[in-house]
Amino acid sequence: MAEQMRVNRLDPEINLLDVAPPMAGFSGFLGAYVIQGHKTAVIDPGPASSIKKFLDGLAELNIAPGQIDYILASHIHLDHTGGLGHLIKLAPQAQIIVHEKGRSHLINPSRLWQGSLQVLGQMARDYGEPEPVPEDRIIPAEDGLKIDLDGLVLEALTTPGHATHHLSFFDRQNGRLFAGECAGVVFSDLEVCLPSTPSPFDLNRTLESLEKMLSLQPSTIYYAHLGCFPEAAKRIREFRQNLLLYGRIISQYPPESVTAILDEFLDTLKAKDQFYQTSPERLKVRLHFMRANILGYQGYLQQNRF
Repeated sequence: MAEQMRVNRLDPEINLLDVAPPMAGFSGFLGAYVIQGHKTAVIDPGPASSIKKFLDGLAELNIAPGQIDYILASHIHLDHTGGLGHLIKLAPQAQIIVHEKGRSHLINPSRLWQGSLQVLGQMARDYGEPEPVPEDRIIPAEDGLKIDLDGLVLEALTTPGHATHHLSFFDRQNGRLFAGECAGVVFSDLEVCLPSTPSPFDLNRTLESLEKMLSLQPSTIYYAHLGCFPEAAKRIREFRQNLLLYGRIISQYPPESVTAILDEFLDTLKAKDQFYQTSPERLKVRLHFMRANILGYQGYLQQNRF
């Protein structure tokens, strides 16, 4: 995937927009999917600081914000949907699909913002502060909710684990699974899919969500971080195996041994050289991401020891 990608045309109905925030090292890491039947849906338009970039990508597709019918939220973390309140002002007919547990945080994002500041610090400020979403623009998603784009139907799937309120979306007719962050993260220059396990991570619910995805027999998987890949079921199984390996390694180290945990995990996957051989800015982002994930998994293990 090209570093300066703004629009990546995946097929006639699906485009991937680069919505990396204006932060060093984030290029090729975060995307929004634009899906078109006769109606238009967007999955995860990105953080507040990326909304202009998102709009530029739409313009390249000759889509005006007013033509967006649905905005689908995989989850309400700032990097994925922090720009919803800004975008909804420009998209007067769009309805937002979000898990019921995320609904109140879109209507009043103050707790989400304060919590993000505590956890992410300056990174949260760089993502930008979310704005409220009008309550009447939100459709709470139950498992199996169908979003009809008049020619293409997406089905909402509750897939908790990465977050309690995580949703994925499935195009059953074409076997296309938009997995959000439930099935891991792909860096553009790494061959492996890495775990995404920030606090409050739940391993058991993640494994159940992965089984749910596999039961659908998807053919293609679309990651929020980042890109689409064939052999979806194979990738999900490999990710499940790596997730369990990750947990076994973490459980063998004391809490302060984050670097040793990461290095052993990457060594086992034969991905250590790829992970570290990148620009200083990208490496900083990767290390921040993986350290947060290790801490989240450690928190799960501490709470679930018998």
